Amino acid sequence: MEEEVMTLEEIRKRIDVIDTDMKRLFLSRMELSDAVASLKAKTGEAIYRPDREKAMLERLAVDVEPRFQEAYITFLKGILSISKEYQQEKIRKLN
Repeated sequence: MEEEVMTLEEIRKRIDVIDTDMKRLFLSRMELSDAVASLKAKTGEAIYRPDREKAMLERLAVDVEPRFQEAYITFLKGILSISKEYQQEKIRKLN
């Protein structure tokens, strides 16, 4: 089987499609994060749960190619950090 060779322009077009998908998924995730913050504001549950975060990172990274695994974990940690900061700010405003 022959390896597909793409031009830089073709690669960038594919990246643009993925970036658009990631934007949609990120915004959906943040909507859910907003709902979590509302619930946690009512229940007083902690925003940061290190055990849950560790388990999530392990579960999601287990099948990632070793050459990408560290970068993927960093990516996930960034999203989690954004989500936690958002939740903290929302709860602060609600109280």
